[in-house]
Amino acid sequence: MAADPRLKGQEVVLRILQDGQLVDEVQAIGSFNDEVRLEIKEDGFLGEPTNRFDQVLNGYGGDLEFQTNTSSYLTFIASIEAKAKRTAFPLFNIVRTDLYVNGQTAVITYPDVKWGAIPTSIGGRGEYAKTKLAFSCEDRTVQINAI
Repeated sequence: MAADPRLKGQEVVLRILQDGQLVDEVQAIGSFNDEVRLEIKEDGFLGEPTNRFDQVLNGYGGDLEFQTNTSSYLTFIASIEAKAKRTAFPLFNIVRTDLYVNGQTAVITYPDVKWGAIPTSIGGRGEYAKTKLAFSCEDRTVQINAI
């Protein structure tokens, strides 16, 4: 029996929302990485033959890389900078929708993300400019077959 086809990037839709509105300047997303940030705690005690282990959830995070075709993405970056400087307080959410070939869906929402470093690279004369955004957040929601 053959396994169902695996999820590919063409079946993943990624949206960034600022104050509930789609940030349409970020359209050509080339890659997206996310992680559940877990930490293992370990303690050893006298009289016990092995250590004790526990785990802690330290939130979520990741990064995405995109290309732009207009300068309007700089307004988006300026909003991120304004939030960091505390001169404005936009709310940023990342919503990822996985559309599985077998008809199942998953909507993963990263609410109120905080942004990290924002490097832009231009690899050469014939290369596209790429901007990378790193993010972190305290929580995420996962909705299976919600759409």
